[in-house]
Amino acid sequence: MIILEATGAIFSIAGAYLMSLSSKENTRPLYFGFISFFISNLALLTFFVLNGKVPVIIQMILFFITAILGIYKLTKNKRRDVSIISIILIIYSLILISTILPKIENIDFNILIIDLIASLIAIVGSFLLSSPNHIIRSYAFICFFVADIIFVYIGYTNTYYFFMVQSVFFIYTSSKGYYNTMRSEINILLDKYKKL
Repeated sequence: MIILEATGAIFSIAGAYLMSLSSKENTRPLYFGFISFFISNLALLTFFVLNGKVPVIIQMILFFITAILGIYKLTKNKRRDVSIISIILIIYSLILISTILPKIENIDFNILIIDLIASLIAIVGSFLLSSPNHIIRSYAFICFFVADIIFVYIGYTNTYYFFMVQSVFFIYTSSKGYYNTMRSEINILLDKYKKL
């Protein structure tokens, strides 16, 4: 299971870093960020199913949807990307059915309030992030910042150390992503402040 957690963390960190490089004018890093998150979600969904974390499972399923939505909105070749995603999902579904479903009754599924709060905030952020409007995307980074502070705590208390490191990194990338997305507005405010 640690391989799933580590794979999810590595691709999540890559995705968050790429997304933090996006700007109002350049959405190409955002596109590649959604691809990285799509891969990460495959690993983390499986990891959290095996650990029975219901709110995070729901979050990962919805992250699949927003990752696919983000890829679809930002791609320059919709037909190619839809085909690749479809093939990956079919293969993943077959693996899931053959390996996890037979063990599903042995998994202790639970819903903790802290997991639910963090997942809801992250889900809202993920939907906002797929917006072409940079102001709305900036709200997504604020949601991620708050959710990841909670996820650091969740990772620590559950000994999900790769997940915890990923969440610490996300706190940084959320701040950077907000700044890059709102750079022109922030610079205008700073100029006004300097003139006072």
